[in-house]
Amino acid sequence: MLQTTLPTYETLSRPLPRWHPKAWYYQLLRLSLRTVGQLSHGIQIGYRYGFDSGVMLEYVYRNQPSGMTPLGTLIDRCYLNSQGWRGIRQRGRLLKSILYQVLQSYSQQATPVVLLDVACGGGRYDLEVLQTLPPDAIAATLRDYKLENVNKARQLARQMGIHAQIEQADAFKNGDLNQVQPSPHVVVVSGLHEILPNDALIRHHFQQLYRIMATSGTLIFTIQPHHPQLELIARVLPAHTGHPWVMRLRSWELIRQWATAAGFRDFQVQMEPSQIFGVVTAQK
Repeated sequence: MLQTTLPTYETLSRPLPRWHPKAWYYQLLRLSLRTVGQLSHGIQIGYRYGFDSGVMLEYVYRNQPSGMTPLGTLIDRCYLNSQGWRGIRQRGRLLKSILYQVLQSYSQQATPVVLLDVACGGGRYDLEVLQTLPPDAIAATLRDYKLENVNKARQLARQMGIHAQIEQADAFKNGDLNQVQPSPHVVVVSGLHEILPNDALIRHHFQQLYRIMATSGTLIFTIQPHHPQLELIARVLPAHTGHPWVMRLRSWELIRQWATAAGFRDFQVQMEPSQIFGVVTAQK
């Protein structure tokens, strides 16, 4: 995996001095996105819901450029073709392939297989996998804490004719996690840990997930040890919180320590071609 000398989370959380040339550059870029950039439907979504939101990711996964006027569509095409979003789509394809393989292996042992996605966003990757499996083979619960994401996932499930329990819940609250019954055989955490800077929260989350999973369960989660657009994103784009989207990169070695301490084992890591994102499976 790539070693990075990119700025740290702490550095990116501090504003640049006004005299710094980068501050002028990023201010000009923000102005461009706030004005002519609004012709792009993708950029509109980013400013409305946050560029890290589930609604934004659903738009990125669909990858159908659109905008106001041909110029807006051109801007949208360039936006969707950025290195980070290409990596996200590659991560999505990798995640779907791994999820399909894991669910297939469990379907031969347990009927039905219980699947839980604790932060599904728009739910597309789950639903596209479920669409390829017998409808009675998987008991799926897809969750997200944002109502707009839940509504998007429900809408997509209806369009695809997929039956799944789609509900609003907090991935980190014990009360919400304890309500998942029966215990899930497969738990998915995709894109959640990467957008949160709190190390203690993520470390504890592995312990929470281990506790609620069925014996011999499988955890599928994503990692982001590198991102070439880290500083641009932090200086220009707002997150779903309304604050700058500052990401904390975490090495696979660190994440593995946390997951191992929680009790997980037998890790398998697959990186997408740009080496920005990875998908990990771990066994309870």
